[in-house]
Amino acid sequence: MKWKYFKLEEFACKYTGQNKISHELIDMLEEAREIAGFPLVVTSGYRHEHHPESIKNPSSSHIKGLAVDIKCADSKSRAIILEALVESGFKRFGLHKSFIHADIDENKASPVIWLY
Repeated sequence: MKWKYFKLEEFACKYTGQNKISHELIDMLEEAREIAGFPLVVTSGYRHEHHPESIKNPSSSHIKGLAVDIKCADSKSRAIILEALVESGFKRFGLHKSFIHADIDENKASPVIWLY
């Protein structure tokens, strides 16, 4: 499958190179990118179960390929990205000063926003 703004490789596990990211997630990110009007930089997508972050958090939606972390540099871009993600159908967010976690894990509580 080919997307306008994202390449499948952007979502590969940085530890193993494997990639089991949800295509539905990428489709939603495509819409969010269109709404935001500027590139969304993926800092983390799929994480293999042996990835150090997965070992620390074995219930992470990244392991299922249902989560992404998006870089944000300042409060204005954070607000624009968050608004675009909401408009695209995301309902689960983790906010950090340098990234936004968004996932589509239907087996977890929703809607929610947590802080890192």
